[in-house]
Parts: sequence; structure tokens; C-alpha cells
Amino acid sequence: MDGEGSKRVTTKDALLYIKEIKTVFTEDMEKYEHFLKILRDFKEHRIGRNDVIAATSDLFKGHNHLLLGLNNFLPRGYEIQLPSVNEESSEPVFEIEVPTDFKNKVKARFEENSDKYESFLDKIKQLEAGKKSTTETLEEIAAVLEGHEDLFQELIQFIPGASGSAST
Repeated sequence: MDGEGSKRVTTKDALLYIKEIKTVFTEDMEKYEHFLKILRDFKEHRIGRNDVIAATSDLFKGHNHLLLGLNNFLPRGYEIQLPSVNEESSEPVFEIEVPTDFKNKVKARFEENSDKYESFLDKIKQLEAGKKSTTETLEEIAAVLEGHEDLFQELIQFIPGASGSAST
């Protein structure tokens, strides 16, 4: 998965990472074998980088160190982000986890109009900071993404309590 802008890792780093995965899943070798299949599918171009990230994120749930370890092999902009956890209650903090690849998709779509992309990011930040309600923010984002309903529908998957809050 090494690509432009990625960190410099060695074959030894990769082998150590794979060994760590095998150690973690000693009692569940199906998960280890599934991970190897994901890597083979990527190498054979049957799946893309985003598919690897999604499949691995699902496979390694509960093993944050393995998820974060995968970041060493991903190009900048594709890093896996873990949700914040409130130390007192162990509950997730209200945080919008809009994946970098989705943000990049919005940026690419509005390549000719960077003001719209900046407005989109600003509205997400306002929601995260609690400056606006989810409904109000989604209505504003719907206006920014007007004519790009596919992006809006994809976005609401990442915002807690957003389904049905606003429509385009």
C-alpha cells in the first residue's frame, strides 16, 4: 500500500506487523487468514486501498494498536482515525468522524469552487464545536452540496442522529 507521500517503511516493519497480527489472533486464526486474504486481494488489484482500510477496520475492531499500526503503511490522507473516548465514562465523545477519503471526495468534486469545500469544512467544525445544532448544520450543508445529493446522503452516515434530520 506504499504510495506517494507515505512513510518510509521496510520489509522488516511489515513482517513485524504481520507477526503481531498473528500473535493477537492466535486463538482466532480465521481473522489472521482473512487479513492475509485482504492483502492478497489488494496485491492482485481485486480491491482498492479504501476497501483494505474498511475491511481491516472491521476485522481489527477492539484492537486499536493493530488499526493504528496499519497507518504506517498507508499514504498520508488515508490514516485510520480512532474515535475519542471520554476517560471518565468510557463513552465516545460527540465527534464527527468524517473520513479523510470522504473529505477528499468532496474536495475533488468542488475542485473548481474551493469556497464550497471550505464552507463544507467550516460547517462540520461548527457542529463539532457545538456552535450549531445537527439539524441546522445539515440544512446548511445541504445548501452547500446542492446538486450533489449523493455526497449529502453519504455524509449523513457519519453524523450521529442525522438520518432524516434534513434532506436535499
